Amino acid sequence: GAAGGAGGASWMLVTDERFVDPSLFEIVDCKIGVDDTQHFSFKEEDPPPWYKPDAPKYDRPTGKRKMNSATGEMEDVIEPGYVGKAKGWQQVIWERGLWVDGMQNRIEEDDEDGRDQRLSAYHVLSDCWDFAHETTALQEAFRARGHILLMCVRGHPELAGVGIENSWGKSAIHFRANNDCNPNHLYTNVLASLGRKNLPLITIFRFARRTREYGRTFAQLASSASEQTFALIEKTRKVFKCHRSSLDFDFRFIRSGGVVS
Repeated sequence: GAAGGAGGASWMLVTDERFVDPSLFEIVDCKIGVDDTQHFSFKEEDPPPWYKPDAPKYDRPTGKRKMNSATGEMEDVIEPGYVGKAKGWQQVIWERGLWVDGMQNRIEEDDEDGRDQRLSAYHVLSDCWDFAHETTALQEAFRARGHILLMCVRGHPELAGVGIENSWGKSAIHFRANNDCNPNHLYTNVLASLGRKNLPLITIFRFARRTREYGRTFAQLASSASEQTFALIEKTRKVFKCHRSSLDFDFRFIRSGGVVS
């Protein structure tokens, strides 16, 4: 636990009340329970962060001054308060009862020190249902307009949508070839690169077919279940992870509008 006395109040964050005299402190246990709602910013009634029990509620001057590097003038040093501020990963994990001493923000699987991923806040929170099913701001923007946004596999532009990356690539080729570098013509040039003359339906259909072919190929490779096949898939995944644009590996096909395979 941690004790503090900010603002004249005595309180203590505890994990085991057996070792605390309740007559000396106000017992505060911030851990959430079943059916409780966890807020991701500090409210007025919340105690300070568990890892900084003496943090002030509101911004307060420290009595110190420092030089502002931008203006060259001296200014007061302000200690920020926690009310209204976002809770960091340490506070969120602690309130869920998942905190482990020695925990880091993120520990990769191939950690050089051999640290367990149970000490990785990133992976611990990723296993929580609400974090695992969190939708992105882009998905929410689509949903608010009555649409559905399906996210494709990361690092695999050749599998995206119905050949959308190839369409973007064809558009980029046209834009770069016809760009007159006049900012007043930017909007017109972009529209021309996305127009039917550069991207007719037949070209889009060819790009979509290419995407389906990639999908079938990966599915067939995965079903063979041989070590050599899995090595090939992993190698391909790493190549596509480094080159996120379809233009990097399908330039000739895209430039021809899907005519040349």
